[in-house]
Amino acid sequence: MATATDDLLPKFIQEIESYNRNAKKKGTIRVYERGRPGYDALVEHHFENGIKEVTPFVLEPGSELDLIVLIYLLALRKVAFAIKSGGHISIPKIYPPDGILISMKQFNEIVYNKDTGVLDVGSGATWDDVYNFLDTPEYRKLGVVGGDPRVGVSGWLLGGGYSLFTNSFGLGMDNVVGFQVITPNATSQLQDLPNDPTVRNANPGENRDLFKALKGGGHSFGIVTRFSLQTYPGAERQTLYSRQFGENMSSKIKTAMVNFIRSGAPPEAVALMTFRHDFRNDKLEYYIGLACWYYSDLKFQEGRDLIKFFFGNVGETTSFRNVHEAFALRHLPVSLESLQKSDEDSEFVAFDPKDKTHAKFFKNDDIIERKILTSLTGGADRNSFALYKAGKKTLVMEPDPSIRGRMASIMVTTYTLKLLDEAEKQAKKLANFMPKHNGKRVSFEIWPFHKDAFNGISTKDSAWPHEQGKVSGPLVGWFEWSGKENDAFWLGEIKNALETLRDVALKEGCTIKGLPIYLNITLESTLVKDIYGVNYSELKGIRNKYDPTNVMKQAAGFVI
Repeated sequence: MATATDDLLPKFIQEIESYNRNAKKKGTIRVYERGRPGYDALVEHHFENGIKEVTPFVLEPGSELDLIVLIYLLALRKVAFAIKSGGHISIPKIYPPDGILISMKQFNEIVYNKDTGVLDVGSGATWDDVYNFLDTPEYRKLGVVGGDPRVGVSGWLLGGGYSLFTNSFGLGMDNVVGFQVITPNATSQLQDLPNDPTVRNANPGENRDLFKALKGGGHSFGIVTRFSLQTYPGAERQTLYSRQFGENMSSKIKTAMVNFIRSGAPPEAVALMTFRHDFRNDKLEYYIGLACWYYSDLKFQEGRDLIKFFFGNVGETTSFRNVHEAFALRHLPVSLESLQKSDEDSEFVAFDPKDKTHAKFFKNDDIIERKILTSLTGGADRNSFALYKAGKKTLVMEPDPSIRGRMASIMVTTYTLKLLDEAEKQAKKLANFMPKHNGKRVSFEIWPFHKDAFNGISTKDSAWPHEQGKVSGPLVGWFEWSGKENDAFWLGEIKNALETLRDVALKEGCTIKGLPIYLNITLESTLVKDIYGVNYSELKGIRNKYDPTNVMKQAAGFVI
């Protein structure tokens, strides 16, 4: 990737400021320099990983013309850049070395078309913005295949997008019906830019090759400004339970998960478990999290309801927005138990484990059971990753600038008890390193997907290869620590743990060699060709067509 020299970057910034002063329409490319007001809020990422050290400027365009000019100047001055939507990616490779970060924050408009059932979402929006838009009387029955509320729409969709709706509707990218994208141009004169046709629509009827390439192809082909998403009815009736269990329940929880996978549960049923370790107050803490979700516009069927399968005949329905926010709280940096005890009015409700109905399945008085119906909110002056609301109590957890970390995964087709045992074993092994190497969190997340999740999908439909009858998903690891000096240690241990898990998965028939790696959750050492597999060569040709001068190669990340 190209690196800006000491001379080129100041010249580039001067040209941006000149454009702002002299454009026929007032320029809206806001410039934020490191150390100046506004910079910190825009550069914020979930995993800091030293981003401020290598990013002198954040630029915030406000229109398509701004982006066209910005891309032109990036090409002219060979300045390195990265693009930020929500800031949830963990690899530091996404950060430009002494270049600029482009914030898409101003591209946040959301519009619903009643005639087509399509929701247009700006690339600067987060999923929380989308769920808030839908959480109104007019749209409350609508759902979209979306992600964690704290995650940016753009990065999630361009990387694939595993969702609570994936079992029924595929990945997020499979439900994009159109893109608006700014592709690099061949114009040699700044004054000619407004007439250069670089604002492209990509859909099944226009630029079909680009439409395919953007579905999982990352930001290799240009800068996307808008996504058109298919919506689905029936999102009003949903049930979610999230519960924490102590280590003494490990065997029963793992057996329950395997039984669920083998049970032939309907695609509307989702179950996810986490082996999570935290190091807080000089003490290692461990629990097994279990989240179960059911959505349907039909009445629950006897014997097929996920909640009944796990917990007996209990359950309430809640909104599409609330269920996603509650589901996201599996990443909460404090325990659900402490939240529940913190406020009598908290909506974290504890069930009585001695109740025969609630303890029907596990038959153990030590079960810690939690019903989560809560909301997560972000404020203009707060990091949206650090502000949580539980009932009437708001918790503000200031971001720790020293936090470093990674999300990583192996791709699997199913799970067996031996693979779950190994995931728990590897989590414990890594957790034991935390006291000595400034570890904060280690977890492995088990999220099986239905065998019909990719029905109707062909490898030729998108950049990232996936198809009917060959469903796979990521076994996700989440790792946090502090101190740059600990990076090498943790990256080495994470890689070893993933390799061990992959070996066990192969032996257990839970994966196959050559499965495409999931772009959104992988380490920086991953080769781009291993992400796109059989589609890699074709995608290189499409990128050369729409980016003949290799501007996007100056971008950080996994560029084809």
